[in-house]
This record gives sequence, structure tokens and C-alpha cells, in this order.
Amino acid sequence: MKFFTPMSIRGLELSTRTAMAPMVINMAGRDGTVTPSFTDFYLARARSDVGYIVLGASYVHEDGRGFSGQLGVDRDELCGGLENLAARLSSHTKVGIQLSFKSTSRYPASYSLAEIGTYKKAFVDAARRAERCGFKAVELHACHDYWLNFFLSPHFNHRGDQYGGPLENRMRLLLEVVDGIRSSLPRDLILGVRLSLDEFVPDGLIINEALHIGSRLEEAGVDYISASAGIGETHFRISPTTEVLRGSELSLARALQETVSIPVIGVGRLDRPEYFKAAVEDGHMDIAAAGRALIADARYVTKIKEERYSDIRPCIACNFCLSCIQQGQGVRCAVNPYVGRDLLHMDPLLAKTKVLVIGGGPAGLTAGHVASQRGAQVKILEKAPQCGGALAVAARPPFKKPLSELREYLIHSALESGVQLETAREADQDLLENEHYDELIMATGARPLLPAHLAGIDNERVVSAEELLLQNQVAPGRYAVIGGGLVGLETADFLISQGADVLVLEMTDVLGQGLAPLRVKLIQDRIIKAGGVIMTKALLKEVRGAMVQVELNSHSVELGPYERIVLALGYQSSNELYNQLHDREQRIHLVGDARQPGSIFEAISQGFECALVITG
Repeated sequence: MKFFTPMSIRGLELSTRTAMAPMVINMAGRDGTVTPSFTDFYLARARSDVGYIVLGASYVHEDGRGFSGQLGVDRDELCGGLENLAARLSSHTKVGIQLSFKSTSRYPASYSLAEIGTYKKAFVDAARRAERCGFKAVELHACHDYWLNFFLSPHFNHRGDQYGGPLENRMRLLLEVVDGIRSSLPRDLILGVRLSLDEFVPDGLIINEALHIGSRLEEAGVDYISASAGIGETHFRISPTTEVLRGSELSLARALQETVSIPVIGVGRLDRPEYFKAAVEDGHMDIAAAGRALIADARYVTKIKEERYSDIRPCIACNFCLSCIQQGQGVRCAVNPYVGRDLLHMDPLLAKTKVLVIGGGPAGLTAGHVASQRGAQVKILEKAPQCGGALAVAARPPFKKPLSELREYLIHSALESGVQLETAREADQDLLENEHYDELIMATGARPLLPAHLAGIDNERVVSAEELLLQNQVAPGRYAVIGGGLVGLETADFLISQGADVLVLEMTDVLGQGLAPLRVKLIQDRIIKAGGVIMTKALLKEVRGAMVQVELNSHSVELGPYERIVLALGYQSSNELYNQLHDREQRIHLVGDARQPGSIFEAISQGFECALVITG
């Protein structure tokens, strides 16, 4: 089965066996209307060889709206924007719209029969509206803690009537919605259903029940099933973090494909070409879908088709996109600064411009790459033997391989755009005096924060987390990690993977500052299951040889002995050279950690913005 051959979903001809998985991008208007940014986001991907795009979680009733920027299909006033959107996207690919009802604070037992009837009708009305607006397919959202999923799942559904109890009753609502759409709309409207085939909770929906649901849906006239997994409690299976292996849900899709004869769409961290293609070509599913990979790179499918694998901007499975939505913002991407302005056209420079970038981390590489794309002559100086900056350290803890992939992509992109890279060369004032550049971009990064006032800081057992992470192998023994933020927890995770015993001390009551909440829980669980200890509200007062003096619950306690005391107390900007250069004629830009220690998103977006304002 060839990945890039056409296929049909009951007459709906797809150009490739690829799909963009439905997701909330939170870019619609506050009233559910289509906005220019919403259109541009999908248009950028529709133009890039994706065979089928499903617009995610469009609410069918105001009561089932879950996000401030969610697309609506609940009333006729929205039809103008939906018609225009369907027409623009359909000129490039096949487009469906996912119909959803988000039951944010109510479980099935709380709904009256009258309410069930109202919301069932809302699904049918929304499907009729979508068909009238030009969509050739609708998909029912029956997974991931949405209303239809709540009724299917024994974890949520504790009703005692015809809509609860045994599976036949729990799937009654979904089948009634399917029947309502099938009996009310033209037969040529494609109808799909998205299911969680396994919810990964002890009392949840399991694969055997899900396969039976799939068979019943086929009998009821559903044209395809989109196979997903997980619920809110197991969100790491909905939007798999790096701890979840790529392609780990292929077996679920394959089991469904072997049960039904209608097409199966599958997902599951198919964010690298070999996994994306193998999902179809090895027979696991009929259509491979990607979500976050297409956020990270709108041209993901095109680049695979053209075998430009090194040009693919990698998804690092950090779920920054998800965090944005949960905070009520439009979706953004840690590695793709185009998201939110997806059809941006960069103005070329009108004059010959020489740009020197000092620092080859994510901010510097991005700035250099984009400046070169605009026509500048760019040189990047990096004092380390290799470019990548903090990514070299950040990729060391367990499950962080995607950061190495990002580092390779950023270096490749800079070189491909014509940037001259010089490594193992440190910039200073003498160098800048001898070479003329029109603009300077200072991306000199940050260094570990080492509190000079801490008694015993010069102890030979004290190391920074960065020093420790760069070691190929650590000595066996007990380690105290001071700081329970992103770096501290990931350092503890690294030490445990090396067989060490670990104590983590965090002075506040908040763990994992800088990490997505989902990853905090996963790392915390690994540390504790391995016998590690995490103490919050624990302030390091002094280091005494192999021992540490800690203030805990207003009492001073001595802990140890430890092989190493590892400081993960944050970073401070390395911007001394920038501070020496204010009187120079060149325009000087300060970006990334050199401006203020921050995240990958901030480094890449600041490098990008900086390159856009270069004037020559």
C-alpha cells in the first residue's frame, strides 16, 4: 500500500493517505466565527498535500462550548464564514468538520431525557448546517472527555436508565445521533466518528468494547472511524509526551482495522517520516493522521513526499501548544514561530546587509536563518565546538531525544539558507573592531545561577546541573538536587536513569516550574517509583562536606552524605559583551536567554522577530 496513492472514503477521493487530526486551535472569534488567523492556519496546511483535514471540536450548542476561541457550527449566523472557509480549503484538499459538545462540569447522570433530546437534535442540526455550508464530511467527537464519550465510558457513565449500564445502553446515544444524521441528510455526506479505543484507566472503555462499538457504527452507516486513545486523566495518551513511544497506538488502530471494513484513521506520535509512512504501508491503518507535527511544520506531508526529511521542523512533543489553549490563548508552537501568522510573507532586504550573530543556540540559529532568507549576509560565531547552545544539555535527560532532532534541524536550516557558521570561536571587542557588520545579534545565552552567598558553595562536591548532565556516566551513590523546577526534575530523572539515589529539594511548594503539568506528574511519578525523595518548602542553608543543612518546616536538619550536591537554581543571562557595545554604530539586538532566561519558545520567537526587523 503506497502512502502517497489516492484513496476513497465512500466516494470522497483523497489525494494522499494522510490526514490532519482534529484539534482545538482556539483561533476562532469569541462568538465562534471564522477569523482570518483561523483560515490562514488551515490554509497553510491544506496547500501542503494533506489528503484530509478535519476542523476540530466545532461546538453544536452553546452549552457545549469548551474554549473561548472555539469554532461554532451551532447557528445559521455562522454560515457565511463557514461557507467561505469550506470553499477556500476545498480548493486544495478534502475538508470535514468535527461536531462536538464539551461537557465541562457535568457527568451523564445529571442530564435529563429532555436535555439529551435537545443536544441530540443540536448534533443533527449542526450536521445539516455543515452540509449546507459546503463541507463534504462531518465527524462526531466521541472521545477525550467530550459528551458522547462520557456516555460511552463506564468511567463516567453511572446512569441507571436506557442510556447507562451495559455497553448496549451506553452506546445508545451515539447510535441515535448517527441515525438522526443519516435519516435527515443526503447519503453522500460522509459521516465519521472519533473514538478512544482505550482510555487507560481501570474502569474505563477498553479495546474489546471499543471494537464492538466500531462494528455497530459500521452497521449504522458510519463511513470511517478515527482511532484515538485516552481521556483527561490519561492525557499523555491523547497528546503523547516524549515518554510515550512513537507509534505506540498503532496496535489499537490495527485491531480496529481488522474488525471493520470501513476506513480507519489512526494517530499516535507519528511525528517522524518513518513512523508516519509505516503506519499505512505496514498495514496498521488506512489513513495516517498527525496533529502536533503539522503544527510544528505546516509542510510536513509535502516534505515527506519530496523526501526532504532534514527540512522537517520537528515536533518535540512538549505540549506547549496544548498549554496555550488551556490558558485561553490561540495555539502557538514552541518550535514554529509562524503559527498564528501562518501565511506570513517576509519582506526581502532592499540593501546589501552584513549581519553578525554571536551565539549559536536556538535564538541565534533562528535569527541567522531568517535574516539569511531575507537576503542578508550572515555569520554566526559560537564559542563552543558545536552549535545548539542549551539544547545540547537539555537533550541529555531521559526521553529528550526530540531536542537533539531540533538542534540538528536548526543547524541544517541555517546552513541551507547560506549562513556561515564558525564554531570554537569567541567574539570580543577586538574581533568586532576588525570586522564591519551592519547589525549585531547578541544571542550569548545564559549560565547556571550559582549563589555566591551560600556557605560551602566552593565545596568540591558541589556541581551545576549543567556540568552533571554533560557527563557520559555519573558515579554511583546518593545525590542531592537543589531545585525542583524544570532543570532540577529532569536532572533527577537523568540521575535515576543512571542508577543513582536522589533527593530533590525545592524551596517553594511548586514543582516543575517551566514544565507542562502533565510532564511534571510523569517525571515526579518516575522519581518516586524509583525510590527518590522530593521535598518542597525545603531551603538549602549550607553545604558541609558531603552533608547539606536544610531548613524544613522552620527546623534546621542535616541530610547526607551525598556523592554530589547538584545545583539547579536557574540561570542568569550572559550579556556582558552586549553591555560593552552600546556606543557602537551598528544596530545591536539582544535575544533569547541573553535577554532573559526563558523557554525554547521564547528563544526561537525572539530570534525570528529580531530577523524580521533588520533593515540593512
